[in-house]
Amino acid sequence: MNSELFSKAMSEVNDKYYEEAANYHCPKNRWLKPASLVACAAIVLAASFAALWQLHPGQTAPQPDNNYPIMTNPKHQWDDTKQVISLNINEIAAPHSVTSNIERLEDDYTAMSYDELLTYFDVSLPITETLSYLTLQSTDFGIYQSENRGIYYDGNSVVFQNPDGPQSINISLSKVFKHTYDLFDLAVDELKFTNINGRELAVFHYTDENETECYYTEFLQDDVAFLLSSKNMSSEDYAKCLQVLVKKTQQSGEAVHTITGDIIGVDPYANHIGIRLNEGQAPKYSQVYGIDLPDGQSADEYSLGDHVEVTYIGEPATILTIWAEQFVDISIEPKD
Repeated sequence: MNSELFSKAMSEVNDKYYEEAANYHCPKNRWLKPASLVACAAIVLAASFAALWQLHPGQTAPQPDNNYPIMTNPKHQWDDTKQVISLNINEIAAPHSVTSNIERLEDDYTAMSYDELLTYFDVSLPITETLSYLTLQSTDFGIYQSENRGIYYDGNSVVFQNPDGPQSINISLSKVFKHTYDLFDLAVDELKFTNINGRELAVFHYTDENETECYYTEFLQDDVAFLLSSKNMSSEDYAKCLQVLVKKTQQSGEAVHTITGDIIGVDPYANHIGIRLNEGQAPKYSQVYGIDLPDGQSADEYSLGDHVEVTYIGEPATILTIWAEQFVDISIEPKD
């Protein structure tokens, strides 16, 4: 996008979208091209975020020829966490490391104990009760907050490890500032989900540079982002951890979900859009979803401020991100 076109586009953006665009992070993901970094930077600069992851109305886009995700739904399996579920694994390449690019000031840090951390997130992490060979290793927890910004960073990593062996599980928690990057290459053009306590989650497996067997899952629960990774653990033990962490919900007979909202970010290079969900559809800290558009769809067809309806299969495969493999349809809707 040249400077003239970008200036024209930004002049048509309503002020109410600036804050959302500032807090929306262009995804560093499976298909990111170098040029998309320019688009991400332009959005951030235009929104002045100094602290720092066309269809006609009513017309429905043609549905791409997708291989929709495979769903597993063993009968009554989510009612008994002692019954180990069989994970429907997605093989991926080892993810790249991600570091936060938000400025954190030392004077803004508030230290927390483990119990205080659990209270802050209102969670329970019964890992040692589930797998007795793992013990809590992390000791340093805390959040960053200031008078002007309030709590602006709360990412914490809780590590449980076998002191006598290489097995470990890492639970990253965040609420105010969530990482929204998917960094994986699927081994096949198909995304599979596993029913865990009534929820449809994508579970990934990879082997790292040290030939270590790893499992990985992301999910959103009560406005808290969970990133669950393991090393040298069996799939059975990893499944047990998922079962005790994921809250039970009533089974839904439909795998197709719908969200509606306004577009606040368009990245034609990565074929990605970001939408701010309608009020009442999302909790306080999880209002923006990223949509990876599949082949047959183009981000160029959409503009900032468009009100769209998106249907997809399963839960967002990674935090607040709907992958192209689970995309079903999108349409521009009239605003109320």
